[in-house]
Amino acid sequence: MKNRKKSVALLCALMLSYASLPIFAMTATKDIPISQPILTQHVIAAKPAAKKAVVPLTKANVEKFTKEFFANSNIHKWAAGAVVTVVNGGEVLLNGGYGYSDKETKQKVDPNETLFYVGSVSKVFTATAVLQLVEQGKIDLHADITKYVGDMTLKNETGSPVTVKDLLTHTSGVEHADTGFSIDAELDSNKYFSMKDELRNNTFRIINKPGTVYTYDNFASQLQGYIVEQVTGQKFEDYAQEHLFDVLDMDNSSFVLEKEKADQLAGSYDWKGKKLKPAVFKPTVMPEGSLSSTGKDMANYMLAVLNGGIFKGKRFLSNDSLMKMLTPQVSIHPDVPNMTYGFEFYTHHEFNGHDFVVKGGYIPGFVSKIAFLPDKKVGVFISSNQVNNLHGLYMSAFMDHFYPDERPAPNYLQPSQQQLLKFEGRYRNLRLGYDITEIKANSDGSLTVNDGMGSTIYRQVDPLFFLSEDGFPLAFKEENGKVKYIYTLLSSLTWAGKLEAPVVYADIAGEHPYRKYVDGLSPLIAFGEEGSAVMEPTKEMTRAEFAHLLIELFDLGYHHHDKPAFKDVEGHKYAAAINEAALSKLIDTARIKNGKFEPDRLIERQEAAVWIYNALKSLPTVPRPPVKLAGTTDEWALEAVQYVVAHGYYGPEVSKHQDGSIDFMSKKGLKRQEAAAILYQIVYPDYSKLK
Repeated sequence: MKNRKKSVALLCALMLSYASLPIFAMTATKDIPISQPILTQHVIAAKPAAKKAVVPLTKANVEKFTKEFFANSNIHKWAAGAVVTVVNGGEVLLNGGYGYSDKETKQKVDPNETLFYVGSVSKVFTATAVLQLVEQGKIDLHADITKYVGDMTLKNETGSPVTVKDLLTHTSGVEHADTGFSIDAELDSNKYFSMKDELRNNTFRIINKPGTVYTYDNFASQLQGYIVEQVTGQKFEDYAQEHLFDVLDMDNSSFVLEKEKADQLAGSYDWKGKKLKPAVFKPTVMPEGSLSSTGKDMANYMLAVLNGGIFKGKRFLSNDSLMKMLTPQVSIHPDVPNMTYGFEFYTHHEFNGHDFVVKGGYIPGFVSKIAFLPDKKVGVFISSNQVNNLHGLYMSAFMDHFYPDERPAPNYLQPSQQQLLKFEGRYRNLRLGYDITEIKANSDGSLTVNDGMGSTIYRQVDPLFFLSEDGFPLAFKEENGKVKYIYTLLSSLTWAGKLEAPVVYADIAGEHPYRKYVDGLSPLIAFGEEGSAVMEPTKEMTRAEFAHLLIELFDLGYHHHDKPAFKDVEGHKYAAAINEAALSKLIDTARIKNGKFEPDRLIERQEAAVWIYNALKSLPTVPRPPVKLAGTTDEWALEAVQYVVAHGYYGPEVSKHQDGSIDFMSKKGLKRQEAAAILYQIVYPDYSKLK
């Protein structure tokens, strides 16, 4: 079981790295009393490992443990470089650099000088800035944010105001919280993109009643930074420098990387080890993610936190505000907290039942984590310059070594299958809408959960809380007596909402061969005309319609566009989707002739495959053996069709020939029913193959 715990931790944290930004990133809640325990005896493995002698957390022991961790041959294979900092009380036990800041020049990581982008760990500092102003009476936690945002407008469709507290707890209710920024190496690095311009051009809608639903919220953190600017009259980066970094002697930290320090920034690598171009941010200052820092600087921050908000006699935050940052404020279940003011809780299994808070971060090529064990006065920071699960593996190994799981086995309930039927259904991730979790009640009183971890069995430990054999939590939340939301390990940074029943189209009912695919997708996206009772399943799709289908399914949201991506799409019904498909690089704009997209031209199956491949190719996947292709596929689409076919993304219209080859029918037009089958396989993979 121990090995499976580690392998699943690898999968989960790697997926979480991508979950902290959108897939194409260049890509009623109440306060919980401070006395509320963060985790109880429930969240454990059903077969705990034999009790082992506790290794004391000392400087020598941490150095030895970390050196051995990085000496592991498997770590060398996919970790370019990293910095690890561990503090205990008022002492820095470790501030170490490992591997290379630049693999090509063999430049080693210097924990005092090498800069790492820490991604969403930035949000902790942004929340701190807001709480500083709350302490000064300049911001009211419970005030409507419109009081602080000047002439910026939000489309609030709920009738309830968004408060500053809602922003801090990621319960703003916003739709598509990841659309207010971009990270793209092709942007002009010499241009200053203002936060104000980006926010004023926003397309955000508040669709869930604020304060009621938790979902990871980049928009909320950006807005927090903008509010700091509005209240203080300072640029956010200047406020952070004066009131945070200067106070904490974080000499190398900044929300805008200074040109004279650019050579200190570590090179960055994707999960395959390919070197990436330096990230460029839009807006230039991202309170939600543009902070760069060093191990030494982060050590100072952790020391201050563990010293009640004081560093070298200087206070940066009151103890009361700090406690709100270290204590759950939003929880789907008392045993499964989700969010504080600034920190979050995910991969609960890593912490072996001990009191913790954590914040993860991802920027293309950089993955980071900061974690505190408040009752033990311990803080850990780790950042790597290659997309991997280094932070998850290190944290899990660190906890097993120094703070092993000593909880008793859980007491499982014995519900009937009938009692569990209310939990059955499909649940859509509220942040990443293409991520679906399926739950089925079993005759032995367990639940089967199908998600990115495969098929996992969970058993009930209280009315709305279940555990897997490996101690992974599954929590439910009811609304008006009905199950409405879930939290699982892979939904992690958001709740998932229960889907409505499928739309039954009159022309695809009964035993129609594509009924399963359409039923699975119809609660997520509409085929044909919105609200129509017919689908016209054999109708071939236009390029515009398929672009719209992809943008809606992947739940990307819509950015503001100053001008259309192509000459001939302005005013088109699906213009917004086409613009997003171009921005997200689904569409290969290099193949567009004369700047004309031809939105109403029928889309060939091979071109649809290319767009899907562009959407998915950067994500880590289990390697698939090559497939022998039959039929004719153009050279420019060959790699994409091979990828799509190898992953089984096709419907009953495709069959294997006697020699094992597969004809994707690349040159034929894509019918609506065929699009449903292809996209269904992406959203609902064969979970048995993931075990």
